[in-house]
Amino acid sequence: MTLDNVVPVCDRCHAARALYLIKLLDGELYFCGHHYTENKEALDKKAYQIVDLTKAEAIPQLEKAV
Repeated sequence: MTLDNVVPVCDRCHAARALYLIKLLDGELYFCGHHYTENKEALDKKAYQIVDLTKAEAIPQLEKAV
């Protein structure tokens, strides 16, 4: 298995597929749609970036070593 095959799951419920990557100063969180919506107000105040994982162009990609 490679990292390309890993599907992130929600850090809150650990059951649903993560739809959002929340970048905080002290780490990252993955949330499903339900838990993102439930915590959106607090996340908007704390996060410096929120990545919608349903939009392929928004997903950060690692650069391959030459």
